[in-house]
Amino acid sequence: MHTHKPLKQLFNRQDNWLKFLHNNKATLRTVVIENVTKMLACGTAAFGSREYHCSNSKCTHIKYIHQTCKSRACSSCGMKATERWIQKQQHVFPDCEYQHITFTLPSTLWPIFRHNHWLLNNLFKCATNILLGWAKKKKIDIGIFCALHTYGRKLNWNTHLHLSVTRGGICTETGLWKSIYFQLKTTEPCWRAAVINLLDNAYDNLDLTAKYCPYIRNKTDWSHFLSSQYNRHWKLHFAKKTNNVKPTMNYLGRYLKRPPISASRLSHYAKGGMITFDYLDHRTGKTCSLTLPPEEMIRRIVEHLPEKHFKMIRYYGFLSMRRRGKALPKVYAALDMNVEAEPKMPCYASMLKGYVKVDPYECILCESRLVFRNFRVGNSVADLVTHAMIQSELRAA
Repeated sequence: MHTHKPLKQLFNRQDNWLKFLHNNKATLRTVVIENVTKMLACGTAAFGSREYHCSNSKCTHIKYIHQTCKSRACSSCGMKATERWIQKQQHVFPDCEYQHITFTLPSTLWPIFRHNHWLLNNLFKCATNILLGWAKKKKIDIGIFCALHTYGRKLNWNTHLHLSVTRGGICTETGLWKSIYFQLKTTEPCWRAAVINLLDNAYDNLDLTAKYCPYIRNKTDWSHFLSSQYNRHWKLHFAKKTNNVKPTMNYLGRYLKRPPISASRLSHYAKGGMITFDYLDHRTGKTCSLTLPPEEMIRRIVEHLPEKHFKMIRYYGFLSMRRRGKALPKVYAALDMNVEAEPKMPCYASMLKGYVKVDPYECILCESRLVFRNFRVGNSVADLVTHAMIQSELRAA
C-alpha cells in the first residue's frame, strides 16, 4: 500500500536528508547543501513572513504568508519559474518553423562529464557552432536556443543537449527571410568530432580516477579510447518540424527549472521506507517501476543540481541576449509579424488562483480583502545550513 506525498517528505521522513548529509558531507557540493536546505525551508517561517490583516474593521482574521526559496531543488518554486519563463520567451521568439534536435553522447562518456562538471559548459558550443557555421557559410543569420540535461528517465546520469533551431533566418545580404535545413547524416559526424576534440584537448585538466576509468593510465590510452568512441555510431534525434516554438518550450519547461523528478511521481512505501517511481522505457515503449532506498533516491536527485550561476538554458544567433535588441526587429519585419505587447508576468496570487482556485488575499472568515501590515525577517541561508549540519551530527551521535 502506498500513497503519493510531496518531494519534501522524501528528505524529511525519518531524517533521511540529515543522515545523507552526515554520510556524504565530505563529498557533497556546497550548492547541493544550500539548495536542499532552502527547499526544506520553503514556505515556512524560516525565510521570513508577511503579515496580513483583514480590511474589515469588525473582523479579527490575521494571515501569515511565508517567503519562498526560489531554489532549483524546489518543485513548487520551479513550477512558478517555468510558467513565467514559457510566457516570456514565447512572446520574444519569432513565429516560424523550428527543428528540435537531441544531441546525445555514448554511455561510456557519461562518467567523464559526471566527474568533471566544468566540461558541461563547453557542450553548448560543440553543438551550436556546427549549425551557426553552416548558416554563416550560406550567409544566413539563424536563431538557436538549447538546454542541457544531465539525467535520464531513471534519474541516472545521462548527459545530453536539447536544441531548437529556426528553419530559416535573415539573409545577411538582402535582409529577407531565407529557409535553411539541417540533416542528421551530416550533423552527427560533426557532433562526434566536436566532442572528441573537446575531450582530447581537456586531458591535462580531467579527473580520471580508476573507479570509472580504470583503463586510462596515460595520454596514449586516452587517445585510443577517444578513437574507439569516435568510430562508433552516436544516436542523435531529429524530431518532426514544428510550425512554432510553443510545443518545444512546453516540453523543455517541464524539466528545466524544476527538480529532476516531480513530487507526484514519488510513492513512499511503508515497509522499509523504500521509494518507487514510474518511468517510460524507450527501448520497450512500456512503463516500468524502479524502487530505491531513500539515500540512493536523494543521491540521484541532488547530483543533477547545477553549479551556482550555471546557465542551463542558452541562446545563440539572433536569439542571443546581446543581439536581440537589434536583430529581432529585423526578423519580425522579414516574417511580417505583428509584435504584441510584452505579457504581464503572473504574480503569486494569480498563479494560486489558476492552479488551486484560491485567492490568497481573500479573508476566509468574511471574504473581505487582506491588507499587508508587517514583515518579519527570517534566517539567512548560511544560518540554516549551519543548523542542518549541527542537526546531522546530533542525529548520528
